[in-house]
Amino acid sequence: MKRVFLSAALILALGAQTFAQKYFDKAKVKTTKDSLSYSLGYMLSQNLIGEGVTDYDPVLIGKAFKDSKENGSPLMTIEECKEVLRVFFEKKEAELKESQLAKEKEFLEANAKKEGVKVTESGLQYKVLKEGRENGKTPGDSDNVKIHYEGRLIDGSVFDTSYDSEEPAELGMEFIIPGMQEALKLMKEGAEYTFYIPQNLGYGEYSPGESLPAYSTLILILN
Repeated sequence: MKRVFLSAALILALGAQTFAQKYFDKAKVKTTKDSLSYSLGYMLSQNLIGEGVTDYDPVLIGKAFKDSKENGSPLMTIEECKEVLRVFFEKKEAELKESQLAKEKEFLEANAKKEGVKVTESGLQYKVLKEGRENGKTPGDSDNVKIHYEGRLIDGSVFDTSYDSEEPAELGMEFIIPGMQEALKLMKEGAEYTFYIPQNLGYGEYSPGESLPAYSTLILILN
C-alpha cells in the first residue's frame, strides 16, 4: 500500500512539474511588473550559477517565492532552510579546498624541481629573470612601491595585470598579500622575478573575484 501512495505522489509531482514547465514556456514579458519579476528571477539564477549552484528545481523556487510573499504554508521552516544551506555551502567549500590544494601540491612539487627555481622557508618559490641594480633599494614593511606586475593562475589564465597602463602600479606594502610582501623584499630596484605563491601566502579561503577562486595558487611576474 505504501508503494502505491509513493507512486501516486511521484506521478502528481511529475505532472505538476510538466504543467509548470508548459506554463513557463508560455510566459511573456509585457508589463513593468513582468519585467521586474523576470529580472529578479534571472539575476537570482545567475547569482546561484556563479556560486556553483546549478542542481535546483525552478518549480520549488517558484513555490518558495509564493509562500514567502503570500505568507503561505511553507514546506520547511526558516531554521531548516538555513541548516540545508549551511551544510550545502560547507560541503562545496570543502570540495573546492580539497581540489585546489591537490592541484597546488602537484604544481609546486614539480615546479620546485625546475632549473633556476628557489624555495624560501615559507614555501614561496621564485625564479630570477633579471637581477636588480647592485646598489638598488629593497622595500620595507611600511613603504610604497611602484611596480609592474602580471598575475596568473596555474592554468595560465591572467587574473590581473598592470601592463594595460603605461605607468606602474603603486602599492602599499602594508596592504598586499603576505606572499607578495615577501617577494618584493627579495628584489632590488630594476629586478624582474617570477614568484609562485602558495594559497596560504595569497588570498587563502577568500575569493577577490570570479577570476580568482578561493585557495588559488598564484604566479606573479614582478619588475
